[in-house]
Amino acid sequence: MSETENPLLRLLRGRATANKDLSVHLSERDGANLHDKMRQAYWWITNNAIICPYYDIQFGSSSKLVNSAKDELLLHNDMSYSSFVLIPMLTLFTCRRALLIGGPGRGKTTSALLMALISGMSKEEVRRYIVRGHPQLTVADMLGSPLPSDLMKAEEMAEIKVSWRQWISARVKIIDEYNRIPTKTQSALLSLLAEGYAEMLDQYVYAGRSSWFLTANDDAGGGTFQVIDALKDRIDVVVRAVPFNSGFIETLLQRIESGKLPEDMLPSEIVFTKDELDAIYDAIIKVTVPKPVLDRLAFFMGQLEFCRMASPQFEYKSKDTLKLAGQSVSAVCTEQCPLDKRQHLCTQTENGVSARSFQTALHFAKALAYFRGNPAVGVDDIRQIVPWVLHEKLVPNQRSAFFQAEDNKTLLQDRVAWIRNLMDMAMAQFDRHEPIRKEVTAHREVLDKGLVGVDLPTTEQRLGKISATIANIMKTSELSGPVYEELVVLKSMYSRYQNYATWLRQHRK
Repeated sequence: MSETENPLLRLLRGRATANKDLSVHLSERDGANLHDKMRQAYWWITNNAIICPYYDIQFGSSSKLVNSAKDELLLHNDMSYSSFVLIPMLTLFTCRRALLIGGPGRGKTTSALLMALISGMSKEEVRRYIVRGHPQLTVADMLGSPLPSDLMKAEEMAEIKVSWRQWISARVKIIDEYNRIPTKTQSALLSLLAEGYAEMLDQYVYAGRSSWFLTANDDAGGGTFQVIDALKDRIDVVVRAVPFNSGFIETLLQRIESGKLPEDMLPSEIVFTKDELDAIYDAIIKVTVPKPVLDRLAFFMGQLEFCRMASPQFEYKSKDTLKLAGQSVSAVCTEQCPLDKRQHLCTQTENGVSARSFQTALHFAKALAYFRGNPAVGVDDIRQIVPWVLHEKLVPNQRSAFFQAEDNKTLLQDRVAWIRNLMDMAMAQFDRHEPIRKEVTAHREVLDKGLVGVDLPTTEQRLGKISATIANIMKTSELSGPVYEELVVLKSMYSRYQNYATWLRQHRK
């Protein structure tokens, strides 16, 4: 029976397919709402535009297949997705900033271009608005310049009108080969990307809510110019280009014979209006993050900053202290530190992560949960998204004893695998810290009710309980990253109560 005669066969083929004449069919399974349209766009791009058979964002339990050389292949029992397609899409719908890295000709710019097209931009607009990095790119080339007539006539700065480049106000902004942009021009790009506005001759232009896609041929400084750290820090997520799989060579032949590029085949059914993009953004924000999931993310990311040997003062035991002193973790993470370097996460990284990274991870996790059709974020969403968020944030301590183990050396070659393994290690340790976490949470719940109306005897009683908890933890627990995080919280609560008690004594009638 043909597909025309039996619609079920057509449904089972896939969510979006292209016939030999490159006409497009979209599956009837999707399209009922914006969530379905979002998934419809993903499947069309995956199956027809970007040839990407690498499904590396995986969910559900799996069966492991191992060959004689101990190479592993996992087969998951839930839906899997390609990061090279999905992460850019999540960037588009969350209005975040993505860096696409990989060798030339791997589809980085094409991926960014497709994101712009499904956002409603025309092909002419996209090609005209792309900023292409090169060593001679000036601030005026990138942002715009004052009108010559105004420069001649103006008596005051305010009379000079700047002709801003149109790409600045576009919903999707593409900066191709951003590591070939001169340092001075990078600084101008930073203010626009980070603060949302640019300034020239006391004139301002605002970027508005938008998604950014920057590309680079590698992530190891292979461009003409070194990318300034502040600009790197504003990048939210990294997307790694994937190699072409020769099993799909027939698709390339079709494109040659038809004379059509992927962007020429884009169906109008998967193009989003501004209102639809805004609606999806709002829906993503409303996805909830349950407390147990939030606790696990905090447990993992919070302890990365800890360094026991950074300072004798308790509050400054962080890797940022080392950085400000020009020291490295590898220089102090020695036998003098009693922590087991094979078990504790702090030894594996040269740095921690900022509050911005916490927010980015939460935003993308919400987007991933929404894309999957879930009303709340799960631990699996966090596990799959965190490696792409921290890819350019975390620097491995290559001299750590952890990486000297034969099974762990290869993790230095793949940051996604390394960061995912970091989180898996943290999750394996999570339950062991439950008693301490419950005790600290109990104290926090009391304080979070506020201090209005709390009298001095009650305040002193609470001070005593917190002091006793701190003393017990210090006596019975090893000072590790998770324990340090809890002790900092306890001490901050102790200080708040102490300050409040002092104020009550001073104002006692």
